[in-house]
Amino acid sequence: MDIPEHIKEKLDRLYSNYFLGTDEISLLEKWVKQVDTDPQMHRWLSSNWEQSGNVEFDMSFEEIRHRIRQYNVRSKTERIKRTVQQVQRIAAFLALPLLAISIWLLVTRQPVPENLALTTAKGERTHVWLPDSSEVWLNVDSRLEYSTAYHVANRVLKLEGEAFFKVAKGKKFPFIVNACNVQVKAIGTEFNISAYRNDPQASAFLKEGMIELTYSPRGKSVQRFKMSVGEEATINVNDESIKLVRAPTSNAVRWTKGELHFEDEPMDEVFRKAERWYDVKIEYHPADFAGESLTVNLQNGEQVDRLFRIIDEAMGIIIKKTDNEYVIKRK
Repeated sequence: MDIPEHIKEKLDRLYSNYFLGTDEISLLEKWVKQVDTDPQMHRWLSSNWEQSGNVEFDMSFEEIRHRIRQYNVRSKTERIKRTVQQVQRIAAFLALPLLAISIWLLVTRQPVPENLALTTAKGERTHVWLPDSSEVWLNVDSRLEYSTAYHVANRVLKLEGEAFFKVAKGKKFPFIVNACNVQVKAIGTEFNISAYRNDPQASAFLKEGMIELTYSPRGKSVQRFKMSVGEEATINVNDESIKLVRAPTSNAVRWTKGELHFEDEPMDEVFRKAERWYDVKIEYHPADFAGESLTVNLQNGEQVDRLFRIIDEAMGIIIKKTDNEYVIKRK
């Protein structure tokens, strides 16, 4: 009994580990079932397959069934592998929109802004760079606040005390400082603001460029001023009035070089500034110094005792010191 050529071809591919389709494997299985009971076919396999050159194989129906089983297992594994790979590709494809959405949410999600603060104690001054490369000189006993959104969504600061600003130019957001009832808006300029809590006056001085000053007194109309170089705006906190005058540039910003300057200052203002500058406590009777004023410039490094000697020479005082507290009386 001869084996059909198409069956021999498939058997040869089966033994040579070549690819067989599902239909071809099914055909071989069907053929084996049909001829397995035929003794002549068993004899033919033994005698004729050796002549085909594949003598290293044990060609029998049992061996054929074994190899078909092995092929089915291997084919199933490959199908599972291909299925897994296809599922992974589909999952990856489906995950792309989710990944894109996740990245978009991560990028566009706005973090909750937090406030940052730069502070100086009495007797302490500092010079810092802001995130936009603007410079700030912060005077004694001062506080400057800004949020983590600074330079990202705005350039807004809040000042309590005194600071000199050198604003970086060419930035997207206007540079705005809020202090007391005053707002100063500037782009690429240098200016000074003094606005201490409980001080009777606040001021803004423009050294370079141009600023817009907005004054919003309680219960009154908002006032806006375009200030030019050398102008100083002085705000009287008590009567909520404001006036603009010309002022010497050197006097307004001497403190940034460590100099303590008084220009015809009332004595209560002199003592108030000295307390902050030297971190001391000064006790005095305001009536003793009513109508008195002082003009003097103390160089960097000069101590409070130097100031008291100048005051003594000008109007005569008696000083009693206890630790870091000074009690001053007129002679």
